[in-house]
Amino acid sequence: MMRLVKTLIATALSLPLLLLAGCKSIPSYSDDYAQSRNGIQGIALDQAKAQDIGLRFTSAFNTLGTPEFVENAGALYADQLFINDTLSQFSSRQNLLEHFQGMNKRVSKVSVKLLNASYHQDSAYVHWHMAYDFKLFGTTRSMDSYGISEIKINENNKIIFQQDFWDPANGLYRSLPYVGGVYSWLLPFKK
Repeated sequence: MMRLVKTLIATALSLPLLLLAGCKSIPSYSDDYAQSRNGIQGIALDQAKAQDIGLRFTSAFNTLGTPEFVENAGALYADQLFINDTLSQFSSRQNLLEHFQGMNKRVSKVSVKLLNASYHQDSAYVHWHMAYDFKLFGTTRSMDSYGISEIKINENNKIIFQQDFWDPANGLYRSLPYVGGVYSWLLPFKK
């Protein structure tokens, strides 16, 4: 019995180190972002075009969780692209659509609001709020998050570059069954 307790304590104490060590093996998305942001040239924007991008983006994502979502969101994107949504990264529309199909099965009651859209040169900055119900491990949780998407489009109005900036810790992880408890235990200082 004492041996089992020692093993459990050793495992519990080493878990944070293992998690941190595992992070080191993941390539830095920062390099991919910088290279793509500098290498992918979108069309020059103005405020009206940035607003249009924001409206089309939030309108498509308002259909998340419905049969129309994959088609609506898919219509926004070019075949070759760079997209990092903080949790996943894609370079082809086909892989992105497969990701959207999986997302679509887990969410319902989605509401995406455009808070603001601005631009700098060829980048639109779309500030949004998303509320949704998320199903995982047989449990459905209501969640919401604020974020900004940096978006570049081509001459056909298709997204060729998108980097999402949002806080998955508070927007997703903390609300998940089991995961939220572990996350809070590892980072108790963040409420």
